Amino acid sequence: MRHFTEIENFTFLGYTLAHELGGTIPRPIRTVTDLQVPDEEFQNFVNEAKTTTLTDEDLADTVLDVGINWEHFVASNDNLLIPEHPLKITDVLMQEKIGSLDIITEAFVREINLRSIEKKIVRKTDKAKND
Repeated sequence: MRHFTEIENFTFLGYTLAHELGGTIPRPIRTVTDLQVPDEEFQNFVNEAKTTTLTDEDLADTVLDVGINWEHFVASNDNLLIPEHPLKITDVLMQEKIGSLDIITEAFVREINLRSIEKKIVRKTDKAKND
């Protein structure tokens, strides 16, 4: 389990990059296509995300929402850490929720990174055409 400040930084960097991309055309979230998470409630969220299209700004807002929830779950359960396994807590069901939020946030940030790479490729291609 990540320290909640690290979660906040990771989430906010993804949020910031997605906003900077500025894409206004809704696109699918490709990184959730085969995503499975241990918590049933959050798996339902993933299943919805599989059929949703989001603009870059909407994706930014979504990664921020999920990341804030992840951070909250970690911060409110750090008293349940298992000393021998500092990445696990004693509440198995809560651990599944925390793990699911981790997996979802990372998948959304991977999508943001893919979109960023694609935007760079388009800019280079456009620049080469104009040279």
